[in-house]
Amino acid sequence: MATEGRQNKWPIVATEDLSVATARYHAVSFAGLVVGSSSRAAGILVTSARSGERVSVVYEGIAKAAIGGTVTTLGYPLKITTSGWLVVAASGDATCGRATVACASGDLAEVMVDFMTVPAWTGT
Repeated sequence: MATEGRQNKWPIVATEDLSVATARYHAVSFAGLVVGSSSRAAGILVTSARSGERVSVVYEGIAKAAIGGTVTTLGYPLKITTSGWLVVAASGDATCGRATVACASGDLAEVMVDFMTVPAWTGT
């Protein structure tokens, strides 16, 4: 079960339709678009809106997020991939958080996110 804890949120104006269910809990950019890389992301979308309306994104804290691959190791670094899904990071990838639960592709899972800095994971 995905839960939410302390969060820091930021309002962003959507520049595409983010009211669809497939956008919620995915990573979005400061430009209000679903993103495909950690380096361009502002946070995890937690509200829905049409283009031109404000949405809220979690940029730091415990949040629900859409997982795009199997995660078996708690605390493992995560990165963003195609369509804003979070997946396990590899050495050298820009990371945006850590897994707090084991989960499968397609799950909505609890993660620790930090989009304030997006460091490359060293693989150690």
